[in-house]
Amino acid sequence: MRDEIALHDKETALKIANILVDEDYVVMISREEDLYIINYLYAQYSDRNDVVFMARDEFDTDYYKITDEE
Repeated sequence: MRDEIALHDKETALKIANILVDEDYVVMISREEDLYIINYLYAQYSDRNDVVFMARDEFDTDYYKITDEE
């Protein structure tokens, strides 16, 4: 499951991110206009090796290569 939370306050976003990591989620915080966006995905032990994080252009190029080979 992948979800997101949008917040105005940076300190609140950091507190929530810390709680999520403590509960075994991998977390990414980003900015969109005047909001802080927290994306989170459950991964046992908050292991970043269980999730994929890459640039959009890299995904568009590499993902289609992988699926075409399957």
